[in-house]
Amino acid sequence: MKKLLPATVAALLTILSCSKADNTPRLVIITLDGLRWQELYSGADESLMGSNKYWRETPAERREALMPFIWQYVPEHGYMIGNRSKESYMQVSNTMNFSYPGYSEMFCGWADDERITSNNPVPNPNVSVLEVAWKDPRYNGSLSMYSSWESVRYAVNSERAGFPASSAHEPSFTNTYVTRMLEDMDAATPGEGFGYSERLDLITYGMAMETLRESHPKVFYVAFGDTDEFAHEGQYDNYLEAAHWTDRFIGRIVEYCESDPFYKGKTTYLITCDHGRGVGPEYTDHGEKTARSGETWFMAFGKDVPVLGETSGNGPFYTRQFAATIADILDVDFTPGNGVKSAPIDPEYSEND
Repeated sequence: MKKLLPATVAALLTILSCSKADNTPRLVIITLDGLRWQELYSGADESLMGSNKYWRETPAERREALMPFIWQYVPEHGYMIGNRSKESYMQVSNTMNFSYPGYSEMFCGWADDERITSNNPVPNPNVSVLEVAWKDPRYNGSLSMYSSWESVRYAVNSERAGFPASSAHEPSFTNTYVTRMLEDMDAATPGEGFGYSERLDLITYGMAMETLRESHPKVFYVAFGDTDEFAHEGQYDNYLEAAHWTDRFIGRIVEYCESDPFYKGKTTYLITCDHGRGVGPEYTDHGEKTARSGETWFMAFGKDVPVLGETSGNGPFYTRQFAATIADILDVDFTPGNGVKSAPIDPEYSEND
Protein backbone atom coordinates (compact mmCIF):
# COMPACT_ATOMS: atom_id res chain seq x y z
CA MET A 1 0.00 0.00 0.00
CA LYS A 2 1.35 3.37 -0.99
CA LYS A 3 1.98 5.92 1.75
CA LEU A 4 -0.02 9.12 1.59
CA LEU A 5 1.98 12.29 1.24
CA PRO A 6 1.66 14.79 4.12
CA ALA A 7 -0.02 17.31 1.81
CA THR A 8 -2.58 14.70 0.76
CA VAL A 9 -3.30 13.79 4.37
CA ALA A 10 -3.76 17.46 5.22
CA ALA A 11 -6.15 17.92 2.31
CA LEU A 12 -8.20 14.91 3.35
CA LEU A 13 -8.40 16.17 6.93
CA THR A 14 -9.57 19.55 5.66
CA ILE A 15 -12.27 17.92 3.55
CA LEU A 16 -13.41 15.82 6.50
CA SER A 17 -13.42 18.86 8.76
CA CYS A 18 -15.49 20.86 6.28
CA SER A 19 -17.86 17.95 5.82
CA LYS A 20 -18.39 17.75 9.57
CA ALA A 21 -18.90 21.51 9.80
CA ASP A 22 -21.53 21.29 7.08
CA ASN A 23 -23.71 19.27 9.44
CA THR A 24 -23.70 21.99 12.07
CA PRO A 25 -27.04 23.81 12.27
CA ARG A 26 -27.29 27.27 10.80
CA LEU A 27 -29.67 29.70 12.47
CA VAL A 28 -30.80 33.19 11.43
CA ILE A 29 -32.76 35.14 14.06
CA ILE A 30 -34.60 38.35 13.15
CA THR A 31 -36.63 40.61 15.43
CA LEU A 32 -38.89 43.55 14.60
CA ASP A 33 -39.21 45.90 17.53
CA GLY A 34 -42.81 46.57 18.50
CA LEU A 35 -44.53 45.39 15.32
CA ARG A 36 -48.11 44.56 16.26
CA TRP A 37 -49.73 41.26 15.34
CA GLN A 38 -52.65 43.31 14.04
CA GLU A 39 -50.63 44.70 11.11
CA LEU A 40 -48.79 41.44 10.51
CA TYR A 41 -52.01 39.46 10.19
CA SER A 42 -54.53 42.06 8.98
CA GLY A 43 -52.48 44.78 7.33
CA ALA A 44 -53.09 48.52 7.57
CA ASP A 45 -55.63 49.91 10.03
CA GLU A 46 -57.94 52.23 8.09
CA SER A 47 -58.71 54.31 11.18
CA LEU A 48 -55.05 55.20 11.69
CA MET A 49 -53.54 55.60 8.24
CA GLY A 50 -53.28 58.86 6.35
CA SER A 51 -52.30 57.38 2.99
CA ASN A 52 -54.19 54.56 1.30
CA LYS A 53 -50.97 53.08 -0.12
CA TYR A 54 -51.38 49.79 1.75
CA TRP A 55 -55.15 49.72 1.88
CA ARG A 56 -56.95 46.78 0.27
CA GLU A 57 -60.47 45.45 0.71
CA THR A 58 -59.69 42.31 2.72
CA PRO A 59 -57.25 41.57 5.58
CA ALA A 60 -55.52 38.91 3.44
CA GLU A 61 -54.94 41.41 0.63
CA ARG A 62 -53.84 44.16 3.03
CA ARG A 63 -51.29 42.04 4.85
CA GLU A 64 -49.74 40.80 1.63
CA ALA A 65 -49.52 44.34 0.27
CA LEU A 66 -47.76 45.38 3.48
CA MET A 67 -45.43 42.40 3.89
CA PRO A 68 -45.32 40.50 0.59
CA PHE A 69 -42.28 38.35 1.30
CA ILE A 70 -43.65 37.05 4.58
CA TRP A 71 -47.00 36.12 3.10
CA GLN A 72 -45.72 34.70 -0.18
CA TYR A 73 -42.88 32.67 1.35
CA VAL A 74 -43.27 31.78 5.01
CA PRO A 75 -46.58 29.83 4.91
CA GLU A 76 -45.08 27.62 2.18
CA HIS A 77 -41.89 26.94 4.15
CA GLY A 78 -42.89 26.92 7.80
CA TYR A 79 -45.51 28.22 10.20
CA MET A 80 -46.81 31.40 11.83
CA ILE A 81 -48.49 31.83 15.21
CA GLY A 82 -50.05 34.74 17.06
CA ASN A 83 -53.12 35.69 15.00
CA ARG A 84 -55.60 36.19 17.82
CA SER A 85 -58.42 36.55 15.31
CA LYS A 86 -57.86 32.84 14.66
CA GLU A 87 -57.37 31.95 18.32
CA SER A 88 -53.61 31.59 18.05
CA TYR A 89 -52.04 33.20 21.10
CA MET A 90 -48.55 34.37 21.98
CA GLN A 91 -47.48 36.93 24.57
CA VAL A 92 -44.70 38.06 26.86
CA SER A 93 -44.65 36.67 30.39
CA ASN A 94 -42.88 39.72 31.84
CA THR A 95 -45.11 42.45 33.27
CA MET A 96 -43.22 45.39 31.75
CA ASN A 97 -44.33 45.15 28.11
CA PHE A 98 -41.41 47.17 26.79
CA SER A 99 -38.21 46.43 24.94
CA TYR A 100 -35.31 45.44 27.22
CA PRO A 101 -37.48 43.12 29.33
CA GLY A 102 -38.81 41.62 26.08
CA TYR A 103 -35.36 40.91 24.65
CA SER A 104 -34.14 39.62 27.99
CA GLU A 105 -37.06 37.21 28.26
CA MET A 106 -36.61 36.24 24.63
CA PHE A 107 -32.96 35.24 24.95
CA CYS A 108 -32.62 34.45 28.66
CA GLY A 109 -35.71 32.27 28.88
CA TRP A 110 -37.60 33.85 31.76
CA ALA A 111 -39.17 37.08 32.98
CA ASP A 112 -36.87 38.62 35.58
CA ASP A 113 -39.27 41.36 36.68
CA GLU A 114 -37.29 42.19 39.81
CA ARG A 115 -34.08 43.17 38.04
CA ILE A 116 -35.04 43.92 34.43
CA THR A 117 -37.07 47.10 34.86
CA SER A 118 -35.68 49.65 32.38
CA ASN A 119 -34.39 50.10 28.84
CA ASN A 120 -31.00 51.35 29.99
CA PRO A 121 -27.97 49.99 28.08
CA VAL A 122 -26.53 47.99 30.98
CA PRO A 123 -25.32 44.37 31.13
CA ASN A 124 -27.99 41.77 31.77
CA PRO A 125 -27.47 39.86 35.04
CA ASN A 126 -28.94 36.82 33.31
CA VAL A 127 -27.14 34.47 30.93
CA SER A 128 -28.52 34.42 27.40
CA VAL A 129 -28.81 31.38 25.17
CA LEU A 130 -26.43 33.12 22.72
CA GLU A 131 -23.76 33.21 25.42
CA VAL A 132 -24.19 29.47 25.92
CA ALA A 133 -24.03 28.85 22.16
CA TRP A 134 -20.86 30.94 21.86
CA LYS A 135 -19.11 28.64 24.36
CA ASP A 136 -19.94 25.60 22.25
CA PRO A 137 -16.99 24.67 19.98
CA ARG A 138 -19.38 24.33 17.03
CA TYR A 139 -20.41 27.99 17.23
CA ASN A 140 -17.49 29.71 18.92
CA GLY A 141 -16.10 32.13 16.37
CA SER A 142 -19.19 31.73 14.20
CA LEU A 143 -21.90 33.72 15.98
CA SER A 144 -22.55 37.44 15.60
CA MET A 145 -25.26 40.09 15.70
CA TYR A 146 -26.35 43.53 14.53
CA SER A 147 -29.04 45.64 16.16
CA SER A 148 -30.37 49.08 15.37
CA TRP A 149 -31.03 49.83 19.05
CA GLU A 150 -28.08 50.01 21.43
CA SER A 151 -29.62 48.10 24.34
CA VAL A 152 -30.25 44.86 22.45
CA ARG A 153 -26.66 43.71 22.64
CA TYR A 154 -26.65 44.41 26.38
CA ALA A 155 -29.78 42.31 26.79
CA VAL A 156 -28.06 39.33 25.13
CA ASN A 157 -24.67 40.09 26.76
CA SER A 158 -22.52 40.09 23.65
CA GLU A 159 -19.67 41.93 25.37
CA ARG A 160 -19.51 39.57 28.34
CA ALA A 161 -19.67 36.56 26.04
CA GLY A 162 -17.19 38.00 23.56
CA PHE A 163 -19.04 37.48 20.29
CA PRO A 164 -19.03 40.24 17.62
CA ALA A 165 -21.86 42.75 17.86
CA SER A 166 -22.63 46.17 16.43
CA SER A 167 -25.49 48.28 17.75
CA ALA A 168 -26.70 51.86 17.31
CA HIS A 169 -23.91 53.89 15.71
CA GLU A 170 -21.10 51.43 16.39
CA PRO A 171 -19.00 50.47 13.36
CA SER A 172 -19.41 47.19 11.58
CA PHE A 173 -17.10 44.41 12.69
CA THR A 174 -16.73 43.37 9.04
CA ASN A 175 -14.21 45.76 7.53
CA THR A 176 -14.94 46.14 3.82
CA TYR A 177 -15.43 49.03 1.41
CA VAL A 178 -19.18 48.51 1.68
CA THR A 179 -19.27 48.65 5.47
CA ARG A 180 -17.04 51.74 5.54
CA MET A 181 -19.46 53.40 3.12
CA LEU A 182 -22.40 52.43 5.36
CA GLU A 183 -20.63 53.87 8.40
CA ASP A 184 -20.18 57.14 6.51
CA MET A 185 -23.85 57.14 5.53
CA ASP A 186 -24.84 56.54 9.15
CA ALA A 187 -22.65 59.40 10.37
CA ALA A 188 -24.02 61.72 7.67
CA THR A 189 -27.68 61.04 8.51
CA PRO A 190 -29.25 64.17 10.05
CA GLY A 191 -29.63 63.56 13.76
CA GLU A 192 -28.07 60.13 13.15
CA GLY A 193 -31.48 58.67 12.45
CA PHE A 194 -33.32 58.30 15.74
CA GLY A 195 -30.61 59.84 17.92
CA TYR A 196 -27.56 58.51 19.72
CA SER A 197 -29.18 55.24 20.81
CA GLU A 198 -30.50 53.94 17.48
CA ARG A 199 -29.47 53.92 13.84
CA LEU A 200 -31.75 53.49 10.86
CA ASP A 201 -32.60 49.91 9.90
CA LEU A 202 -31.29 50.33 6.37
CA ILE A 203 -27.76 50.76 7.80
CA THR A 204 -28.17 47.73 10.06
CA TYR A 205 -29.47 45.72 7.11
CA GLY A 206 -26.55 46.67 4.87
CA MET A 207 -23.97 45.79 7.51
CA ALA A 208 -25.72 42.49 8.23
CA MET A 209 -25.80 41.49 4.58
CA GLU A 210 -22.11 42.25 4.15
CA THR A 211 -21.24 40.13 7.19
CA LEU A 212 -23.31 37.23 5.91
CA ARG A 213 -21.49 37.42 2.59
CA GLU A 214 -18.00 37.87 4.01
CA SER A 215 -17.98 35.89 7.27
CA HIS A 216 -20.71 33.23 7.01
CA PRO A 217 -21.61 33.00 10.71
CA LYS A 218 -23.49 29.85 11.66
CA VAL A 219 -25.64 31.76 14.15
CA PHE A 220 -26.67 35.25 13.12
CA TYR A 221 -29.01 37.70 14.82
CA VAL A 222 -30.37 40.90 13.26
CA ALA A 223 -32.58 43.22 15.35
CA PHE A 224 -34.54 45.89 13.45
CA GLY A 225 -36.10 48.86 15.22
CA ASP A 226 -37.72 51.40 12.87
CA THR A 227 -41.26 50.10 13.45
CA ASP A 228 -41.12 50.92 17.14
CA GLU A 229 -39.58 54.35 16.63
CA PHE A 230 -42.13 55.55 14.09
CA ALA A 231 -45.01 54.20 16.17
CA HIS A 232 -43.80 56.09 19.24
CA GLU A 233 -43.64 59.26 17.16
CA GLY A 234 -47.25 58.78 16.07
CA GLN A 235 -46.27 58.40 12.43
CA TYR A 236 -48.51 55.49 11.46
CA ASP A 237 -47.83 55.71 7.73
CA ASN A 238 -44.08 55.60 8.38
CA TYR A 239 -44.65 52.70 10.78
CA LEU A 240 -46.27 50.86 7.88
CA GLU A 241 -43.40 51.82 5.57
CA ALA A 242 -40.93 50.48 8.11
CA ALA A 243 -42.80 47.17 8.27
CA HIS A 244 -42.87 46.99 4.47
CA TRP A 245 -39.16 47.68 4.06
CA THR A 246 -38.19 45.32 6.88
CA ASP A 247 -40.14 42.65 5.04
CA ARG A 248 -37.97 43.44 1.99
CA PHE A 249 -34.80 43.20 4.08
CA ILE A 250 -35.88 39.83 5.46
CA GLY A 251 -36.59 38.60 1.96
CA ARG A 252 -33.14 39.64 0.76
CA ILE A 253 -31.46 37.92 3.72
CA VAL A 254 -33.32 34.68 3.03
CA GLU A 255 -32.75 35.00 -0.71
CA TYR A 256 -29.02 35.34 -0.16
CA CYS A 257 -28.78 32.50 2.34
CA GLU A 258 -30.73 30.12 0.13
CA SER A 259 -28.38 30.90 -2.80
CA ASP A 260 -25.19 30.30 -0.81
CA PRO A 261 -24.02 26.66 -0.39
CA PHE A 262 -22.98 27.41 3.21
CA TYR A 263 -26.61 28.16 4.16
CA LYS A 264 -28.80 26.67 1.45
CA GLY A 265 -31.08 23.96 2.81
CA LYS A 266 -29.23 24.01 6.14
CA THR A 267 -30.68 27.10 7.78
CA THR A 268 -33.56 27.62 10.18
CA TYR A 269 -35.11 31.11 10.40
CA LEU A 270 -36.85 32.45 13.52
CA ILE A 271 -38.66 35.81 13.50
CA THR A 272 -40.52 37.50 16.34
CA CYS A 273 -41.02 40.78 18.24
CA ASP A 274 -40.22 41.99 21.76
CA HIS A 275 -43.66 43.34 22.70
CA GLY A 276 -46.96 44.48 21.22
CA ARG A 277 -48.70 47.85 21.26
CA GLY A 278 -51.96 49.39 22.33
CA VAL A 279 -55.00 49.41 20.05
CA GLY A 280 -56.59 52.36 18.27
CA PRO A 281 -54.91 55.68 19.03
CA GLU A 282 -52.90 53.92 21.75
CA TYR A 283 -50.86 52.12 19.07
CA THR A 284 -48.16 54.69 19.85
CA ASP A 285 -47.61 53.24 23.32
CA HIS A 286 -46.83 50.05 25.17
CA GLY A 287 -45.98 49.17 28.73
CA GLU A 288 -47.60 48.10 31.99
CA LYS A 289 -50.43 50.61 31.66
CA THR A 290 -51.18 50.04 27.97
CA ALA A 291 -53.75 47.32 27.42
CA ARG A 292 -52.84 44.45 25.09
CA SER A 293 -49.25 45.62 24.59
CA GLY A 294 -47.94 42.26 25.76
CA GLU A 295 -49.41 40.46 22.73
CA THR A 296 -46.74 39.12 20.38
CA TRP A 297 -46.27 36.73 17.45
CA PHE A 298 -43.73 34.26 16.08
CA MET A 299 -42.81 32.52 12.85
CA ALA A 300 -40.32 29.81 11.90
CA PHE A 301 -39.33 28.38 8.55
CA GLY A 302 -36.49 26.57 6.84
CA LYS A 303 -34.61 23.41 7.80
CA ASP A 304 -36.53 20.87 9.90
CA VAL A 305 -39.48 23.24 10.42
CA PRO A 306 -42.95 21.73 9.87
CA VAL A 307 -44.88 23.38 7.05
CA LEU A 308 -48.17 24.29 8.70
CA GLY A 309 -48.75 27.77 7.28
CA GLU A 310 -50.74 30.24 9.34
CA THR A 311 -51.86 28.30 12.39
CA SER A 312 -55.04 28.64 14.45
CA GLY A 313 -56.49 27.33 17.68
CA ASN A 314 -53.13 26.96 19.41
CA GLY A 315 -51.18 28.31 22.35
CA PRO A 316 -50.84 30.21 24.48
CA PHE A 317 -47.14 30.54 23.74
CA TYR A 318 -44.74 32.81 25.59
CA THR A 319 -41.72 34.85 24.61
CA ARG A 320 -39.68 32.94 27.23
CA GLN A 321 -39.98 29.85 24.98
CA PHE A 322 -37.91 31.55 22.28
CA ALA A 323 -34.63 30.78 24.09
CA ALA A 324 -35.62 27.14 24.48
CA THR A 325 -36.44 27.00 20.76
CA ILE A 326 -32.98 28.36 19.89
CA ALA A 327 -31.32 25.87 22.25
CA ASP A 328 -33.29 23.02 20.68
CA ILE A 329 -32.27 23.99 17.13
CA LEU A 330 -28.60 24.45 18.03
CA ASP A 331 -28.57 21.38 20.29
CA VAL A 332 -27.10 23.23 23.27
CA ASP A 333 -27.98 22.72 26.92
CA PHE A 334 -29.55 25.92 28.23
CA THR A 335 -31.11 26.50 31.65
CA PRO A 336 -32.58 29.94 32.46
CA GLY A 337 -31.44 31.85 35.51
CA ASN A 338 -34.56 30.90 37.47
CA GLY A 339 -33.70 27.21 37.00
CA VAL A 340 -36.89 26.46 35.06
CA LYS A 341 -36.58 25.23 31.49
CA SER A 342 -39.39 26.15 29.12
CA ALA A 343 -40.50 23.88 26.30
CA PRO A 344 -39.52 24.86 22.75
CA ILE A 345 -42.38 26.34 20.76
CA ASP A 346 -44.56 23.59 19.29
CA PRO A 347 -47.08 25.08 16.83
CA GLU A 348 -49.45 22.17 17.35
CA TYR A 349 -49.69 22.70 21.10
CA SER A 350 -52.92 23.92 22.67
CA GLU A 351 -53.63 24.15 26.38
CA ASN A 352 -57.02 22.64 25.57
CA ASP A 353 -55.48 19.41 24.24
